Amino acid sequence: MDHWPAHHWPAQWPAADAAHLLVYPRQLQAVEQAMFNAGMPQAALMEKAALAISRRVQELLGTADAGWGRNRAVVVLIGPGHNGGDGAVVARELHVAGWEVTVWSPFARHKPLTADHLQYLEKLGVPRLSEAPTPGQGQLWIDSLFGLGQSRPLPGPIADLAREARLAGQCIWAVDVPSGLDDRHGQPLGACFHSRRTFCLGLYKRGLVQATALAVVGQLERVDFGIPNWALDLVREQGPLPCGLTTGDRATAPWPVPPSAADKYGRGRLLLLAGSQRYPGAAVLAAAGADASGAGAVTICMAPEVARRVSDRYPHVLNGTADLSPPLQSGPLVWRQLPELGRHDAVLLGPGMDVAPFVAHAWEPLQKFTGLLVLDADGLNRLAATPEGEAVAWLRGRRGPTWITPHIREFDRLFPTYCHGDRLERAAAAARAAGITVLLKGPRTAVAAADGRCWQLLEGVPTAARAGLGDVLAGFAAGRGAMAAAAGQLDHGQLARAALDHVHAARQLVREGWTHPSPPMVAERLRHQGPQKG
Repeated sequence: MDHWPAHHWPAQWPAADAAHLLVYPRQLQAVEQAMFNAGMPQAALMEKAALAISRRVQELLGTADAGWGRNRAVVVLIGPGHNGGDGAVVARELHVAGWEVTVWSPFARHKPLTADHLQYLEKLGVPRLSEAPTPGQGQLWIDSLFGLGQSRPLPGPIADLAREARLAGQCIWAVDVPSGLDDRHGQPLGACFHSRRTFCLGLYKRGLVQATALAVVGQLERVDFGIPNWALDLVREQGPLPCGLTTGDRATAPWPVPPSAADKYGRGRLLLLAGSQRYPGAAVLAAAGADASGAGAVTICMAPEVARRVSDRYPHVLNGTADLSPPLQSGPLVWRQLPELGRHDAVLLGPGMDVAPFVAHAWEPLQKFTGLLVLDADGLNRLAATPEGEAVAWLRGRRGPTWITPHIREFDRLFPTYCHGDRLERAAAAARAAGITVLLKGPRTAVAAADGRCWQLLEGVPTAARAGLGDVLAGFAAGRGAMAAAAGQLDHGQLARAALDHVHAARQLVREGWTHPSPPMVAERLRHQGPQKG
């Protein structure tokens, strides 16, 4: 086979740097402590971090479309610890820049650095409220009450204020972590200050990107304070760390490009098994995603009436169903009627196939298939119908690489024992146990490979969460996988890249005014955006 140019997948994508690492609170605390032990004064680090937040706050307040005026008050809620100290520096800088600032700190004792900053605010003439602010008192509240490593509910009066602020729709921006949120697990500890924007200091905290935290965190934005590489090594040396992905990371993820002499078979051969009389549209949408991927030869094998619908929409897709005798059925033996699987680089099984029992000997050709197998939807549900533990054993026995693309309910059915931890932890545990790559769909999709690499998308498009979008993703990912496999360059990070492209396409449509983009629209945008565009 004529190989494609050596656009090899990098050993680490994206770079395991401060802009991408996802850490637990204790890991960031260890990094900060290492900096202190090396001679960085705590006061200097606080000033550095808080000044970075101050600059960003002023930039946002000063945007032409923000609707802010310098005569509209900003109230800074200041806690007793160093998170409160960060907030005090922000209050100071806003005051010096001419903004109307008021502070509130209901604590009798503060850590020394925070107490010093509060004292200086008093000397500057910044008003300090004796009573808790009422919602609407201040166009913006900056929450710096409690930060990293929260594990207890908010004190009663502060919890009451958080509830009142939420009911009133008070605009709040949080410093590092919204008060009342467990940033280890992403779980509210009771009442929380619901922020519209959270300035995450230094490194992304894993808890802030969990589905349970999104409504509290709002828009997440990392604020850099210059963590040196040797300090990051303290956590990198513990093993592969998950990386957060934004659509900007698409530009650094290489894809193989076929040489000019490559024919359609050299661009990736994908076999698509999908659809049923009950769910014919799933096959059409999976074919749309596969077609958008750029794979050279997409073949469908499905019930004849479903195949006709796909062929009517995509006449260039090869119809393998027509060559079968007797006609293909939608039942559990569907793939025993198929031509030789080895003629394909990848097989996608599952979108809209409807439920059916698992029949071990019927799945034997798939287990022996040495190409890429992508399992989605009812492909996963059929495998989940095996007795407990057999699904993992079947996956481990596969002779080729396997990608699965479940949503959380499909994941739970397939891996009932992996019910602890956040989604990324659960996906990673399943990937290791089964020797596969798991793409766990959700508000912030997580991807985990068996070799320990993990990724979590830091962006999502909630208005695009519609039935059929997963079928497009499965087809697109399988098509891209087939292309890479044909080049001998398959890497499981490509599944994360496919998810990123999928989100990027939906985000583009929303930004252009399509508030609720449909799955066919997303597929069409995927076709046009290309591997590096947009």
